[in-house]
Amino acid sequence: MPRPSLVLAAALAVSACSAAPAGALEVQTASRSESLPAARLAELPQTEVTVGDKHYAGPRLREALLAAGVPAGVDVEVVGADGYKKTVNAATVGRDDVIVALGLPPGEGPLRLVVPDSPGLSVRQVIALRAAPAAAP
Repeated sequence: MPRPSLVLAAALAVSACSAAPAGALEVQTASRSESLPAARLAELPQTEVTVGDKHYAGPRLREALLAAGVPAGVDVEVVGADGYKKTVNAATVGRDDVIVALGLPPGEGPLRLVVPDSPGLSVRQVIALRAAPAAAP
């Protein structure tokens, strides 16, 4: 029978190998995928927004997409670590106040999509952005 400490060590090793780096954002299109580490997101121009009594700062969503080589005018499915997904249309993606907030506590971040006037579109613990051509109006 394997020793519990060896089983735990093996489980932790597998978990560490399969997990994305903390704060990395996987940006996907139909033809490619690129990982944007939190450090790269922090290098982009930062925007501050306030929702209620909470203050957030991070790059605009459109700037994060451009940094990953995704052109403007796309709809984006935003995916949280818990599997929660929301689709943001191209018009919302292009807004100045829609950001990928950085440096948040574990229950909320480290990354969060913030859409100030549409809290239902906000996604916590964001791990992926899946871009697709904008739907017809």
